[in-house]
Amino acid sequence: MDKHRLLRGVLRLLCAFIDYLLLMLPVQFVLLFWIKTNALSADFLFRLLFAVYGVLMIEYNSGATLGKMLGRLKVVDRAGGKPTVLYVGLRELIRAMYLIPVAGWAAGLVSAILLFVRGTTLHDMAGSTRVIFRWEDQEQPKQEDQP
Repeated sequence: MDKHRLLRGVLRLLCAFIDYLLLMLPVQFVLLFWIKTNALSADFLFRLLFAVYGVLMIEYNSGATLGKMLGRLKVVDRAGGKPTVLYVGLRELIRAMYLIPVAGWAAGLVSAILLFVRGTTLHDMAGSTRVIFRWEDQEQPKQEDQP
């Protein structure tokens, strides 16, 4: 395993954890204590909102959620361009499914292992996306031909 893949993997996991906490704490508080929803409904609504948050942030925030912004990461399609919203939606729904007890946790573990071994995750494979460092997206200046 090369050092670059390890760094990217650890950074992606930290960014995902930041996104999870930023959304989970206020949403669960509002659903459970203010609206007084039962725990099962609150958990389902949180997963749904987690997916919607990811789609909206990636679509309208240059490919990055708040966690990815902190880690200087962004989501692009396989060719390096902006991914379509349909594929981002599929990607984020699969990512939200990792929060389902037992089966989702197992899929999340497989995805984490793939992240460190192959540099990609299950949700990236399903959405035909990849996550890059923001500086990898910047075009290199073209050198003009000198006569």
